[in-house]
Amino acid sequence: MVYNNKHTPEKIVGRTSNLTIFLGILYTSLSIVAITGITSLSARGYGIQSIIIGSTIIGLGYGTRYGSKTCLYMATVLFGMLAAYFMYNLLINKSINSIVRFAFSVWAVSTLTRTIPEMARLKARGSSPDRSSRYKDFFLRRTQYK
Repeated sequence: MVYNNKHTPEKIVGRTSNLTIFLGILYTSLSIVAITGITSLSARGYGIQSIIIGSTIIGLGYGTRYGSKTCLYMATVLFGMLAAYFMYNLLINKSINSIVRFAFSVWAVSTLTRTIPEMARLKARGSSPDRSSRYKDFFLRRTQYK
């Protein structure tokens, strides 16, 4: 995927989708921990709604990994809305938690925005960011034989 120290569009889109999936898993796991009884996380806004948002982020990350421009656009918009929400919380609460969540959201938005032209290049070539994956091959093989 990296040739002559150059990052190919496949590599860039793959890294971005991995970032999106990681942030979704982080958000979901913190929300699950908050629900199981850690009140300090519950007070910071983690809960059932955060599990739904985190699961959506994970799904959008996998959609981006498998070449969906729509998932990339939706992830960009979702992280943009989260950044605006966390900025609002930062102005109201002035807490470190809001700063960290805002910083992660802005980082994700900037990364996703830089990936949009790379996804367009991939689609123009008819390529996919994730050419081969043992999990993808396993599930495709199972569905092909049915």
